[in-house]
Amino acid sequence: MKKSIFVTAIVLFFAISTFAKSISIQSNTFITKVVADSTEFNEYYGNYKMIDNQFVEKMKVFFKAGDLYGQATGYPETKLNRKKDDEFEETSFGAVITFTRIDGRIKGIKISVQGQDLLGTKE
Repeated sequence: MKKSIFVTAIVLFFAISTFAKSISIQSNTFITKVVADSTEFNEYYGNYKMIDNQFVEKMKVFFKAGDLYGQATGYPETKLNRKKDDEFEETSFGAVITFTRIDGRIKGIKISVQGQDLLGTKE
């Protein structure tokens, strides 16, 4: 009887300590990602109306789970990986997304994919 109580206590101790560690890790990760959202990507967010393109009418750019995402009308959302300043890479379709500026503000988007350049203006 004493042996089964001892084994139960040991198992309970390890279960509680493992659970406590996983909570603290998740908490730290969440805080880091909120800071990135508010300072790094917010000027890119928005809808971009694509110019003279029958395949893609709009491109939506947004923040999700700590990363910048894009979603063209009729296509699934996809993660945008920063290559340099205003240039991002999308790996699902092999596209390079470049945000264009006028007077220091993001005003447009250029999507280079499959040998074509698709241009859009920020709404």
